[in-house]
Amino acid sequence: MNPVVHVLRRMGGRATTILPLALGVGLLFQDVAAAARPLLWPLAVVLLMLALARMDWARVSYLLRRPGLAILLSLASLIVVPLAVWPVWQTLGLWPGLVTALCLSAMAPGTISAPTTAGFLRLDSSLAVLMTLFSNFLVPFTLPPLALWLLGFELHISAVELSLRLALIVVLAALGAWAIRRALAGRLVEHVPTLDGLSVIVLMIFAIPLMDGVVARAIAEPVKLAGFIAGAFAGMVLCNLILTAGCLPFLSGREALTAGYCSGGRHNALLMAVLPASADPDVFLFIAAVQFPLYLMPTLLEPVYRRLLRG
Repeated sequence: MNPVVHVLRRMGGRATTILPLALGVGLLFQDVAAAARPLLWPLAVVLLMLALARMDWARVSYLLRRPGLAILLSLASLIVVPLAVWPVWQTLGLWPGLVTALCLSAMAPGTISAPTTAGFLRLDSSLAVLMTLFSNFLVPFTLPPLALWLLGFELHISAVELSLRLALIVVLAALGAWAIRRALAGRLVEHVPTLDGLSVIVLMIFAIPLMDGVVARAIAEPVKLAGFIAGAFAGMVLCNLILTAGCLPFLSGREALTAGYCSGGRHNALLMAVLPASADPDVFLFIAAVQFPLYLMPTLLEPVYRRLLRG
């Protein structure tokens, strides 16, 4: 076996163990973090491409024949979950900027990396892909009114521009996934660990621009950064639990856990493009802090999901 393929397969088989190391990579390369920001968009395409290449397309076809489930779950994630968490964060006496950030985060769409990490966790990656796509398409219509109603923020999001941007990501990722599946032909299952290994590498590179400025804030405000990281963990867990609990009476355990997992991981970087200039700077600190649970949660949740899915 080719040594590179061997290493990738081993990385793919230990994805949830390796993922936390991506944070170290991001923190280590602070000097290139800002310069690496233009890589976020193409890396998002590659992440989605690898997720599409390894997924069960028969399952996707089945879900698309009944798209109501994925659309309903996406709307629940974008509307019901923020309405449920808003009073919780308002009553805890946290930093005002952290409360605002936690509420805004709950209104954000699913993160592009969710289908990839859902695959690592043996969740329904096909449902995760559709929830990610639908929530990103729907967020221009849900985020502005919720932010204005609950937080008094007036956000201006171009629904057409955002939808076209996501559509381009999807089209490019789908074309790349089609090329991969065609090249592998009937050997796709055999090469899934290799694709997972490539996804791990992409996620590690992805962490570099996302960690931009974190070390400086850690030196300047270590207690505050630690508090924001703890809040980010709590926010992800709460959003996850709310949607999972709401889905369990109606869906299979695997589908409910997948819906909750997608609700926990949000595309917080989107907020950077839509927040008003008057927004609390602490909101941007949260966007950096939330990367810690995004990269650590798959490792922490793996034994939980393994046990629940076996049961």
